[in-house]
Amino acid sequence: MNPGTSLPLRTILVAADLTHEGSRALQYAQQIAQLHRATLVVVHTIDPAGYAFPEGVPSTAPMDEAGRAGLEGIEAETRAQGIPVHSVMETTVVYDRLLQAAVDNHADLLVLGTRADTRLGRAVLGMATRRLLARAPCPVLTVPPDADAALETPGLWRRVLVATDFSATSLSALDRAQCIVDSHLAVVHAAGDASEEDRARYLERLRFLAPADTPRAVPVEYIVTSGEAGKVIVDYARAFQAGLIVLGSPLDEPREEDFEHSTILQVIAHVSCPVLAVPPAQAASAAEVAKEFAFSH
Repeated sequence: MNPGTSLPLRTILVAADLTHEGSRALQYAQQIAQLHRATLVVVHTIDPAGYAFPEGVPSTAPMDEAGRAGLEGIEAETRAQGIPVHSVMETTVVYDRLLQAAVDNHADLLVLGTRADTRLGRAVLGMATRRLLARAPCPVLTVPPDADAALETPGLWRRVLVATDFSATSLSALDRAQCIVDSHLAVVHAAGDASEEDRARYLERLRFLAPADTPRAVPVEYIVTSGEAGKVIVDYARAFQAGLIVLGSPLDEPREEDFEHSTILQVIAHVSCPVLAVPPAQAASAAEVAKEFAFSH
């Protein structure tokens, strides 16, 4: 999301947890909004364990008053940074409200913190996050509580790792990663138990899809290896010291039994850097059509 090298960000929506001061997700969202001169929309969320209530956590007057006071404080702080801002406070099921807010505000990016203080909270946060990723109309940036903003300037990521399985969504992620990387790109494909011949073919394909000799040429590291995708991505992200991981958003609505094996949730749960989930492009570009043609003949 480096200005001049990617689609402009006009509206950024962030889910703010008012129960914890200094939310890393809020800080990231504010810095990205400032960088892009974008409007920030702050949506008040509740503890992830509250997602277990079918109709949301029961509302009480003290909770409402505290929430409004918290949002007013965030708005004042954000305006002091020169960022246009407004807020939304709801007591309905959180992930549904975030989706509706993204649609209502024509959001270009949804920023979501991944903090949860209880085992139940972490489990339900994972389920809500996975549903959001499958239905969000815009890219989703998940920010862990231990993400160190000093390592990267949010919105100007130097070291970006992108994983692709050559699906349409992962190709959208690859295109976005090439647009926003500032210094060094790593492109990863987990090949399972593929033969050496297949691995060589996958490596050739990665080099075709992410050439290093582009006008904004940055060093590109190509990685094709065996192993389960989630673990491969996590391990290489740590070795590469990635400041951002870019993945394609899942397309399907998940079943409860699928959460444990979700690649994107495994990555989000085990890395200390933000993860950007990119939905498939609404229309294929000429370059994408050429890529598909080249590898289908």
